Amino acid sequence: MSKSTTLKVASVERETDDAVTIHLKQPLLRRIQYAAGQYLTLEVDADGGKGCRAYSISSTPGLDKTLSITVKRIAGGQVSNRLVQGLSAGDSLRTLGAHGRFVFSPQAGERRHLVLFAAGSGITPIFSILKSALHFEPGSRVSLVYGNRNTDSVIFRDKLERLQAMFPERLRVLHVLSRPDAPCDHSGRLTRERVVEVLAALPTWDAGRTEFYACGPGGMMEEVTAGLAACGVPASAIHMESFSPPKPAAAPAAIPGAQSATSTRVHLDLHGEPVEFTVAPGQTLLEAALASGLQPPFSCRSGFCTACMCTRLSGEIRMREEHGLSAAEVKQGHALMCIGYPISEELRLRIE
Repeated sequence: MSKSTTLKVASVERETDDAVTIHLKQPLLRRIQYAAGQYLTLEVDADGGKGCRAYSISSTPGLDKTLSITVKRIAGGQVSNRLVQGLSAGDSLRTLGAHGRFVFSPQAGERRHLVLFAAGSGITPIFSILKSALHFEPGSRVSLVYGNRNTDSVIFRDKLERLQAMFPERLRVLHVLSRPDAPCDHSGRLTRERVVEVLAALPTWDAGRTEFYACGPGGMMEEVTAGLAACGVPASAIHMESFSPPKPAAAPAAIPGAQSATSTRVHLDLHGEPVEFTVAPGQTLLEAALASGLQPPFSCRSGFCTACMCTRLSGEIRMREEHGLSAAEVKQGHALMCIGYPISEELRLRIE
């Protein structure tokens, strides 16, 4: 069963007026293993109880000494405000570990061109990927297209400038500012037309292949997706991570087939441990599991981070149409507990 690990804060580094990087000491006996692009799930006290929040990891495995997350304060964000304003060296944070499938695995012999798109705090996992490629794939090139409001809102601005100086032949950074206060590469927003324009202007490097990574708010992601499609980029070369805010939970009545008048008994193989719990009518699988005292992995509760993905062994589950799983994953029997409603009297699931 997933257990939390307590990490000590080594330091808190100010990135912009509303964003900080929190550097965490790694314990010798329970080091957090992670890949570039993943996020850290924190156990937090919020809304009068305990919950979880996901924050992307900005450090790079094999390169940085600390495990670091970068947090941007959001209006009304109880937890983000506390982390940005009230945290200092010596404090402790509880984590359920690293999760996420938006990952980059460097290969020393690769020769590829990575085109990275980010907007606002979406730079956080992209920054980890960028450093991983530059340091551990010496034959690869990186182009970063980074959208912000103005120069003061550019997270990692100084660090990106240092990396450009270190890797002048392998890294190109293009800034897109919607309210430019200084000369920039492009003014305006990161629209689909801008994506087409930027791709046409990128240098043609000698690379075996080109891959695209993008992270940012939902609107920006839609524009980047449309722009890449207009350029004929195959879906297999595109990797996406959305920072869209959680959608309101859909009522069971709004999900075809999810209305149930009876409870469901769930048999769950949770990381190799067999457990059972009951799902009452109107409950999601995650809500019922948590109410039973279990600790399945989860983070966003909105169906997009996919941390709570399970495999259906028998029985039936209904989810709303908008979620972070691919059609192939759904066909393979995967489902998300946070937006999954059982529609059979008995259900057997597995979480690896």
